[in-house]
Amino acid sequence: MAWRKAWRDTRWRFFTGLVLLLVLACGTIVDYRAVQQLGPRPGNLSFDVSTAIGRTLQEALDTQREYRGFVWWQWFRQNLQQLWTLFAIVIGAGGLLARSTGDGALFALTLPASRRQILGARLGVGLAELAVLALVPSLVIPLMSPAIGEHYSIVDVLVHGAWLTVAGSGWFVLTVLLSTIFRDLWRPVLIAGSLALLTAVVEFASGVGPFHVMNAASYFRSGQLPWLAALTMAVLSGALAYAADLSYLRRDI
Repeated sequence: MAWRKAWRDTRWRFFTGLVLLLVLACGTIVDYRAVQQLGPRPGNLSFDVSTAIGRTLQEALDTQREYRGFVWWQWFRQNLQQLWTLFAIVIGAGGLLARSTGDGALFALTLPASRRQILGARLGVGLAELAVLALVPSLVIPLMSPAIGEHYSIVDVLVHGAWLTVAGSGWFVLTVLLSTIFRDLWRPVLIAGSLALLTAVVEFASGVGPFHVMNAASYFRSGQLPWLAALTMAVLSGALAYAADLSYLRRDI
């Protein structure tokens, strides 16, 4: 029953994210064909790499000259990562304290399950949904690539999808933790979303941060997976889940 309630609480957010990402994945294929039809980029085009913006623009230009680079930059580095993070936060919000979903949390306490089981079901269902959001839309790319005369590795899709889910799970778990503190739906979303945005800005300026791990940039560039960084982020997610468990057990519904 706890698993069923967790699914009912989040299913429409999940389906909304799935449909949106499927459309954008198809759009990535269309965008590449459109870019190719514009003709080759000028070989002497360059940007001032002494600034962060210039370095990013030059990196984008160099990376997207080939199909694999275009897909990684436009999909795994940008569209998928950004929207997946947004839906990780949205799926994690609400449903645990009474005011967020009317009498939903009160109903949850009538189930033959402990608070720990209710929270565990919420975490389990949410992580499963996020794994689907990371993998299923991405599989559209290798399936549709032959339609434009290109090829994309399914192995790359599985690696990037798995890395996004494992390394990015902290955004979801953080929002669940906030949902054990605040009774409304929007404060957890706003706090977690603001933190994600601030982290992205700092990472853009410094070149160091969690999003480089989430999009497996080192795997794309050199074939090397950032195991230590991903393990660190997974441990952080576990610590946040433990904190959510303690907070939820102590809360008065």
